[in-house]
Amino acid sequence: MHVVEKLPPIAPEDGDRETVREGAATTRDEDRRVVSRRAFLHQTGLAAAAAALVDRWGEAARAAGPDLTTDTLNGLVAFIVPGPDAYSLQQGVSTPEPGGIDANTTAPLIFSLNLASLAPPPFPGFADLVAFVLNNVAQVVNPTVAGPFSAPFANLSFDEKVLVFAAMESGAAGPDLVPLGGALPVFVAFIAYSEAGVFDPTTRTLTGVPVGWLISGYDGVADGRDEFLGYFQNRRKVSG
Repeated sequence: MHVVEKLPPIAPEDGDRETVREGAATTRDEDRRVVSRRAFLHQTGLAAAAAALVDRWGEAARAAGPDLTTDTLNGLVAFIVPGPDAYSLQQGVSTPEPGGIDANTTAPLIFSLNLASLAPPPFPGFADLVAFVLNNVAQVVNPTVAGPFSAPFANLSFDEKVLVFAAMESGAAGPDLVPLGGALPVFVAFIAYSEAGVFDPTTRTLTGVPVGWLISGYDGVADGRDEFLGYFQNRRKVSG
């Protein structure tokens, strides 16, 4: 299956400190060691697909809106970390334990994606471009997909979502979408298992127990653990 023809890379904006070189993000300051979230998203190669995707599906892109983006990424979050929510139930894979939707993953995911400032017109943000790609590949995987959500991707079954990412990761959906297929699930999982969904940036405190802590069995921050008290096997000294 061939979904999207090879897509040409797009040039960085004038004045941007970060430049795209052979599909990876680099900086003009070669001594810089810290990779920002913007640079990380550049390094995934996501910017390479933008312009040609708009050329292919420009009218559909103009019809997209924030509600469609949220619906799409909700479907993605439920795919990566299923829970008891409606998106997980729709895909046919759910859990009684809370999942990514319960962790309030989607809002910080959209915020983080849009920090990249990679989206070309007519997309208002990079999250909209990501949703646009997922929905168009979804409609190739299942042209007659239907369901309760506005986003085709969110209406797919779990196995069909697997096919979407298989098409992207294998290059069948176009070689420039391979980095997106590989990086996006990792990025979603990182946010879902983090404290982002319950972090109050104003007070810099948590407003509740992060879902990632609950489903991973993490007890939270502590000055020490009972199992580390004292010496191993009751030893009182270290022999030299």
